[in-house]
Amino acid sequence: MLVASAVLAACSNIDCPLDNVVLMQCGLYASETRTALTLTDTLTVRPAGRDTVLLNRAQGISSFLLPLRESGTQDTLLLCLSDAQGRRAIDTLFVQHTPQPHFESLDCPPSFFHTLTAVRATSHPLAEMPLTVDSVSLIRPIVNYDDIENIRIYLRATSDR
Repeated sequence: MLVASAVLAACSNIDCPLDNVVLMQCGLYASETRTALTLTDTLTVRPAGRDTVLLNRAQGISSFLLPLRESGTQDTLLLCLSDAQGRRAIDTLFVQHTPQPHFESLDCPPSFFHTLTAVRATSHPLAEMPLTVDSVSLIRPIVNYDDIENIRIYLRATSDR
């Protein structure tokens, strides 16, 4: 009886994180002033080639979070912009990264941290829609549980907006 109670006392509960998804934080900035920008148009983000929505019809945001694939080294993300006049355009964000498994405990599933190695974007013509991605920059390459901006997306608008 004494041995059984000692064995049971040695066991402990494994506290695995309930949410072990690691997200990349993207900030929105005005390309002309390089200051933070609150989006007045609508933004939807989808991964290219998949029928999934990562960010759905967001408005009034200045930053957003996106997951990165654990099984690849590049994510191609479609930034779908639309406005109240019904104009729509798609820009593409390319994120190259190296995933690294991160273990809290051997009894828990791994999280995947990422090291961003490069970011770039394509832009649509301003005649198509008067807001477009001007450029992107890598701010912090380590994507982990920290709530810190990883990339900045600079948006350019026509002057008649």
